[in-house]
Amino acid sequence: MSQLVSIYHTARFWILISFLSLILGVCAIGAGFFDKSGNRSHNISRLWCRLLCKLNGVKVEISGQENIVSDRPQIFVSNHQGYFDIFALSGYLPVQIRWVAKASLFKIPFVGWAMSAAGYIPVERGDHKKAYEAFHKTLEKIKEGCSIIIFPEGTRSEDGQIGPFKKGSSLIASRSKSPMVPITIIGSGEIIKKGSAVINPGSVRVIISPPIEPSPDKKENEALLQSIRDTIIANHRNDKQY
Repeated sequence: MSQLVSIYHTARFWILISFLSLILGVCAIGAGFFDKSGNRSHNISRLWCRLLCKLNGVKVEISGQENIVSDRPQIFVSNHQGYFDIFALSGYLPVQIRWVAKASLFKIPFVGWAMSAAGYIPVERGDHKKAYEAFHKTLEKIKEGCSIIIFPEGTRSEDGQIGPFKKGSSLIASRSKSPMVPITIIGSGEIIKKGSAVINPGSVRVIISPPIEPSPDKKENEALLQSIRDTIIANHRNDKQY
C-alpha cells in the first residue's frame, strides 16, 4: 500500500509541475515583456512555487521573518537539502529575490525562459570567465534592489549533514555591502532524496536567523561565513532534540 501511495504522490507531482510550468511559465515570460525589472515575473514564479507546495501536500513553516531586512537588499545564505528548498524559499520569502542557478536550467523550455524573464542569473560551473561574469551580474541585481539566495554548499546534501561552505557568498556581501541572513532548512531532503525522483510529502521548516553585516576585511568575512554555518548546524541540532 505504501508503495502505491508513493507512486500516486510522485505521479501527481510530475504532472502538476509540468502543467504549472507550462501555464505559469508562459505568464512569467509575458510579464517580462511589460516589466523589464523582472519583479512581476518573479511574483508569478512565487505563485508557481507556492502552488507546487500546497498541491503536493508539502507544508512550509517559516519562523524568524522579523529578521528579514526591510529597507535594503540582502544575501540569504542557506543550507541545501533538496529541490523543495527552492520552492519553499522562492514561494514564501516576502521579498524580491533573484536566484543564481546552473546555466543548464535556463535551457529548459518555459521554466528556463521564465527564469530569464525574472532576471535570474545563470552560472557555468567550471568556467571561470563565465563565473566571473555571473558574479558581476549578481552585484548588479543587488544594486537594483533585489535580494539574492545562495547555497554555499554548492550542491544538495546526500545525508542531511551541512557540508563545507564556499566563500562566494561572503565575497558578494562584502562587495555589495549587503547583510548576510542565515537560513536553515529542515525536512526538504526527505521529500525528494538526492538521486531519486520519488516524492514523499512532508513538512519543510525554514528558520531565518538575525542578519550579519559584512566586514571589509577578507579574513573576517570568512569567519562570519563560518559563524553562519555554525548557526545553521546548531538549528539543525536543536530541531532534532524536539
